[in-house]
Amino acid sequence: MIVAEKSTIRKNGDCLELDGDLSLLSKVNHIIIKNEQEELAYNILERNLKENSMKFFINKQAAYNNNFHMIDEDMSPLGDIEVEIVSDNPEEVIRWITS
Repeated sequence: MIVAEKSTIRKNGDCLELDGDLSLLSKVNHIIIKNEQEELAYNILERNLKENSMKFFINKQAAYNNNFHMIDEDMSPLGDIEVEIVSDNPEEVIRWITS
């Protein structure tokens, strides 16, 4: 896990909440670029943008096998990993993640 210098991690029920800057998402950014999934990621994030937050899901089975499969809804019978991003400037976040 990559954690920014000025970040906090809290457990909230079954969830982990991380507060910090965009560097928390650098692994996601690198995987999207490496797998040439920029357009897919952009479409998923734009479609799930609501005010100052957006979310996407990562297929849990793919992640367990060191693969990255980004989807816009929880589709797996085992449940997927939900990632929600809250930002004052979500368009900038989407641009950064997908470029």
